[in-house]
Amino acid sequence: MTAPVVVHPTESAVDPRDLRIPLWAVVWLTISAVIQTYDACYVLLGPLSHDGGPLAGMWPGHVFYGTFDHRYADFDSFGSAQSWANLLEVVVIVWVLFHAKRWSGVVVGLIVTVATFWKTVIYFLVEISSGLEMTRQALERGDILGFLMVAVLPNLFWIVFPLAVVITLGRQAYRVGRAAVVRGT
Repeated sequence: MTAPVVVHPTESAVDPRDLRIPLWAVVWLTISAVIQTYDACYVLLGPLSHDGGPLAGMWPGHVFYGTFDHRYADFDSFGSAQSWANLLEVVVIVWVLFHAKRWSGVVVGLIVTVATFWKTVIYFLVEISSGLEMTRQALERGDILGFLMVAVLPNLFWIVFPLAVVITLGRQAYRVGRAAVVRGT
């Protein structure tokens, strides 16, 4: 038989706020799910949704964005694969939103947000590794400001916000794990 672990109550207590997703992260996940669904539908419904297609009017921003990022203007297997991944991610995000006030929601929210972060980093790395194959034309026509404001800046939100969520939920997971170790469980 092991001796009981004696700890101070303040050391072993888990802050109830660490067992749920913060409101700002719930808002981000909700916005993310809506945007990812909208985005995936645009890509996967191409050419119907693309410039000149009968559904293009539903995605005017995407049609404009496609003038800077040809991955959005034409069929691209990487863009298509990422769109299918977006839809799978949205399914998980919806589950997380229904469990946002539970520890399981925090854990799965952390996992799915890590996926969002790295999926975006990979998108950038593929573009950089290809020599800017899909976005180079904006630079070649001398539209550096447009390239930065349309092709780069909006996509940085998909790195910055998920990273903030990962840090927040990661810290929560660390604190809950630490409290469990202190309790000896």
